[in-house]
Parts: sequence; structure tokens; C-alpha cells
Amino acid sequence: RTYALGNYKNLVIAMSKEPTMLRFLNGNTNTKTNPNENYARELQELFTIGRVKPDGNANYSEADVKAAAKVLTGWVDSGYRNTTTATISSSFTLSRHDTTNKQFSSYYQNKVITGRNNNNAGDNELKDLIDMIFAQTETAKNLCRELYRWFVAADITTDIETNIITELATIFRTNNYEIKPVLTALFQTQHF
Repeated sequence: RTYALGNYKNLVIAMSKEPTMLRFLNGNTNTKTNPNENYARELQELFTIGRVKPDGNANYSEADVKAAAKVLTGWVDSGYRNTTTATISSSFTLSRHDTTNKQFSSYYQNKVITGRNNNNAGDNELKDLIDMIFAQTETAKNLCRELYRWFVAADITTDIETNIITELATIFRTNNYEIKPVLTALFQTQHF
């Protein structure tokens, strides 16, 4: 709720480190010796770029899921179901983090996220991952399709894709993924 009308990239970064997200999508068990792909997959499929474009072509590969899982290693939650404290939190543990370089596919222009071996590695590599995903034009379009489906209708025709989704996605990108300008534009359209 804090980010409801704010910056979506910031929301995704905060969500990626959220203790309950770490717990329920297995980020807390994601280590360099046993990368867990659950959150890495959902991050791309549900929360950002989407699995496929409207034409059915993929937006990322299985190798991208594996590389993203490695980027996300090292985050842990604490305080879950702890009867001595009411606070749950998350932190980064370098010894659990994959410090190697992470190679992504041509879907992401063969980007390499440089592995880091310091206490800021978790935050820095997460930022690189999110920046890489949000640099893709399809991320803004996918998110605008989801907003359209929620506020207007489930069916997105070719005409709606061309004349509404593409325009909203441009607004989203040029406003550095601020949510409010996109919703304002959507709600002020004659189509809405």
C-alpha cells in the first residue's frame, strides 16, 4: 500500500526483500549452493515482464530464471513465528550469496550482472536485475495491460494494444515507472 501510487520499480525492490515474500516464495532458502527459482520465476512472470507477449513469443528463458535466482541468493528472513519478538525482518547474508557473474539470454540483450563479494552485493545485484528487467519495453506494456484488465476490461484487442496500451506504456517509462501518471492518463481517456 505504501507504493500504491508511487514508483513501481521501488515497489518491486522492496517486495523482493520483504520477509513474507522471502518466506512464501522460498527466497529464504535461496543459496549459492542451492538456488531456488521460485521467486525469480514469479518476479518475471507475474510481477514485471510477463511470460509471453500478446503474439505468444516468450519474454525470457529458463536460463534467465536460473540466472535471476542466483542474483537473488543470500536474502533471509528472521522473526517468523518467533514468540519472543513481534518483528519480522530481512537481511542479506554474503556467505549464502552466489558471487559469480550472472549471464542472461538474448531476451535481455545477453546482459551480464557482475557478481559482487561485499555486504552490499545483495542490494546492488538486485538493483541491476530490476533495472535490466525494466529496461525492456515489454515490461511497461505488460504492466499497463494488467492495469487495463483490472480497471477496464479483460479483453485487449489489437486496436486497444496499439492505441491505449502502447501509449500508457510510454507514459509509464518516461515517468520512470511512477504509477500515478499512468492511472491518471488511463482514467482521463475517452475509452475509459
